[in-house]
Amino acid sequence: MPRARYAMLGAMNVDDLRHALGGIVIEAAYLEQVLRASFGALTGSKYTAAIDGRMMAHALIEDCRHIAKVHTDITEPARAVLLKALDDCDAVNRKRNRVIHDAWAYCGGNVMITLQDQRDSQDVATAAGTVDELTDLAGQIGAAAANLGATVTNALGPDSMRIEDQLRLELGHPVNAEIG
Repeated sequence: MPRARYAMLGAMNVDDLRHALGGIVIEAAYLEQVLRASFGALTGSKYTAAIDGRMMAHALIEDCRHIAKVHTDITEPARAVLLKALDDCDAVNRKRNRVIHDAWAYCGGNVMITLQDQRDSQDVATAAGTVDELTDLAGQIGAAAANLGATVTNALGPDSMRIEDQLRLELGHPVNAEIG
């Protein structure tokens, strides 16, 4: 298949695109870190660190949402704010997934979208949006993560987001889902 440029999708500089996508990846990693800490805070157990390492962001959001709905130490007003923060995390995570996983695969049926990184061409075809939109998405992801952390801390106390660290400190090494 020829490497066609899709002008209707917009062209952008490859280096700018890589930088914007890198920002999304960094902020998504931060979101996952906050989600893991939130999961530990909501369960109230340092042992969640042994299982949440294998959970993806969507599963962490869903499990945090389920726990938050039944958590008896969270007031109703705080619960509503926490569920809204989790909804915001879910929304930006879905956008992140679309950009990272869907945008580069196919457009309009079986037409493949490819990066063009040739010395004579710095054009890139993408359905993900402009570099500014991608940079904005990275900011949204980071803001949602920071808001979730603040919301969990407000609902469960200042030390709640450090529960998972307890096991790591006791063992003297990081905890992951592949212990054994």
